[in-house]
Amino acid sequence: MPVRKFSFLFFVCSIIAGIIGAVMGEWLLNTYYGVWPNLLLMGVYFAQLALLFGLFCLMAELIHPVINVRSWRLEYSGFSWKVLAPATLVMLFAAGLIFQFLYSLNFSTVKPPDDIVMVLDISDSMNKTDPKHESLKAAAKLIDHMKPSHRASVISFNNGATVTKSMFPISDKNESTDAREQIKGLKYDGGTDIASALKTAMKEMDDNHMQGRKPMVILFSDGYSELELDAVVKPYQDQEIIINTIGMSKIDSGGARLLKSLASRSGGSFHDIKRANELTNVFEKIYLENQDRLLMTERYGLFKDSLYLAVLRVVLITIIGGLFGLALGMIFDNRYLAKSYTVTGLISGILAGLVLEMGLQGSAILSGFPSRMIADILLTALTGLGTMIIPIREKFSGITGRQPTGADFSAKDPSAKRDRFSKGF
Repeated sequence: MPVRKFSFLFFVCSIIAGIIGAVMGEWLLNTYYGVWPNLLLMGVYFAQLALLFGLFCLMAELIHPVINVRSWRLEYSGFSWKVLAPATLVMLFAAGLIFQFLYSLNFSTVKPPDDIVMVLDISDSMNKTDPKHESLKAAAKLIDHMKPSHRASVISFNNGATVTKSMFPISDKNESTDAREQIKGLKYDGGTDIASALKTAMKEMDDNHMQGRKPMVILFSDGYSELELDAVVKPYQDQEIIINTIGMSKIDSGGARLLKSLASRSGGSFHDIKRANELTNVFEKIYLENQDRLLMTERYGLFKDSLYLAVLRVVLITIIGGLFGLALGMIFDNRYLAKSYTVTGLISGILAGLVLEMGLQGSAILSGFPSRMIADILLTALTGLGTMIIPIREKFSGITGRQPTGADFSAKDPSAKRDRFSKGF
């Protein structure tokens, strides 16, 4: 007869696995995004989360068997250890790799930006906020990391705006070297006129327009500037050119709010930094985010509000959840457990996918790490409630077709079987 089983230790361990996996995953994203290929990064992200999930659940059952009977710990736990890595690490690594590939495919006519205009604040206040010229170093370094097929331009501004380096192909080494030298020669002085900077950037893009190419702006400023927001942003909205901005709210909260508005109205992203030495990573992150997308991070630019990608993310995370449940069934070599956990895994996957999509794309509170943390905990903790939500049969044969495991391991000994069931196992 089907029964429901609940292990408090099992449940707590699955939550702990989700928390640790989310923290590890965040470290992976912050450390290796842009260093590792996206396919590898997502494969490792889900692989480590699944391994921790399987490991903690297995240890919970070894400490206090509830889902399986006590005799399972003596007779078949060795088999569980053997399949732990293949069922979690290997299977979810492959799934993460494949699903990231599917998520990165572009079936629309929308293409990522390939002309990058960097707009740099060189006002006098930068002498205090960026004394080591980190913003200039970041802009120069980004030129080194851009794709050869792309073009770049540099606009500098204080009281007014100047084209420091007009649009040039990254593939031209001489032009790239000259651009870096021009950037290094910039000096901080004067006030801050963001409106003039964006008007100059738009003129630069219009003057160097090439059919089939998509431009994008990366603007950094540490201060506030009076401007008519609607008038400044409208030309960008009309041409679907996104403005990505970087500000320092601890230095000037009003300036940061202005930059955030510029980004949101044009479909770009806003990045708030505390110190100027964070700029190198932020410039590169903005560039990468607008070239591709990760299954576990925000979408930016023209793909931000894509319904197709929103649905695809939820579907793929749902399947990931199902695989988490299947992995548990494989670890315990029990087809009934596999069925129960797979069903709850699919449910947890749907919820995790919705949390990710709504949190990353639409919520200021749950954006970024909080959304990923909740989604990871749902994938582990809710999946681990499978035997409480979906009743399981006591009498079974393992997934592998071996002699009965768990609740039926002693089928050859009827008296032992009767004794065990009489105790409620």
